[in-house]
Amino acid sequence: MSKYIRWILALWISSTLYLYADFDEDTYILNAIELEIQNQYDKSRDMYLILYEETNKLEYLREAVLLSSMLDKPSATLQFAREYILMGGENDLTIHKVFLDCYLKLGLNESALKEALWVKSQEDSAVINDILGSLYAAQGDLENAQKEFLLAYERTKNQEILQKILSIYIAQGQNKKALNALDSHIEQYGCKDYFCKIAIDFYAKTKQITKIEKIFEQSFEANPTIANAQNLILIYTHQKKFQQATQIASQFPFNPQIMLELYIAQEDFLNASLQAGILYKENKNPYYLALQQIYAFESLPNKQDKKLVKNITHELQKAITLIQIPTQDALKNNPTDSIQNPYSIELGFFFNFLGYLMIDYEINPKEGVKYVKKALEISPKNPAYLDSLAWGYYKIKDCKLAREIFAQIPSDEITKEQELKDHQNLINQCEP
Repeated sequence: MSKYIRWILALWISSTLYLYADFDEDTYILNAIELEIQNQYDKSRDMYLILYEETNKLEYLREAVLLSSMLDKPSATLQFAREYILMGGENDLTIHKVFLDCYLKLGLNESALKEALWVKSQEDSAVINDILGSLYAAQGDLENAQKEFLLAYERTKNQEILQKILSIYIAQGQNKKALNALDSHIEQYGCKDYFCKIAIDFYAKTKQITKIEKIFEQSFEANPTIANAQNLILIYTHQKKFQQATQIASQFPFNPQIMLELYIAQEDFLNASLQAGILYKENKNPYYLALQQIYAFESLPNKQDKKLVKNITHELQKAITLIQIPTQDALKNNPTDSIQNPYSIELGFFFNFLGYLMIDYEINPKEGVKYVKKALEISPKNPAYLDSLAWGYYKIKDCKLAREIFAQIPSDEITKEQELKDHQNLINQCEP
């Protein structure tokens, strides 16, 4: 028996001797089982080690090995497993799988490869093919890696394994083979989750984007499920075909957030405002109330209508107040933690937007300046916020401050925006 096992036994026996003065095999078995049921795998393992020590029955050592493997302590598990092999368990497939798992966890790839090959000789499977493929790939043996991955893929049609196959084809400069493999998989099985994006990116790089678009369209036409709709929306948005994406999305009960994003992407601000309003009614998250006002302003056919703009600023003030003092429901339904953070980038944007409207439309320039200052506390060097503040001082006839603030905007930013140029000219001409 190894020194490690003797040490474990000494610790356990010394702590439990008073409970079991006389060894009772049945009692120990029942206790070991009960501890395992309670997920106390370390204590259950030690019970089996005592059973093995007292009886020399190999099945107890086997149980100890298996329980040890559940503790994520591969080095210790290897000690027990080696003892088991030495005592006659050399042909136990399950224990060899434990060896393989330990070697993988410890990064002992050479030992893992030998163990995986032995396991494969006894029980070939997609799992062992995948493991062997990864081990060969880690050694740079792409030929054998590809053989194993292909075997695993044939058995499972798993897209994660296909991704490994594609990676090797691409690494070998065999883009045509990669494309053929991808075509075949998507035509027969479609794609799910992140793999769809990987596929789209690959088709785009190989200038075959229309091919996957056609495949997704045909799949959707033949079977208009939510999954196929999601894939079609993904390819349409990748190509900036937002109207087509919106038409598909409107046919299904997707998360309303998706519809909002699609409306924003195609600059359909009226529907974006309406959708944000729907989201606010559904979850009472003031973030959406704020967005509703932003897009309501952007959708105004006549932005000179001061009365409508004033109503928008009133609702935006309400939204900002709610954001800063969120309800429990708002926190629960919040799509990102940062939205409720009083120093978030989103809130800075809302502060500035509200402040600028109050300044530019002369609804309440002094109040507007206060809001813009709050935005600058969040993003002190933001050129848009600096412009708003300078414009606010201009409106309240503090020409000196207006020029000082505007001077902080980088010249290259001014040359990019006509509105900044216009403000610069007017501020330079400003007289108290």
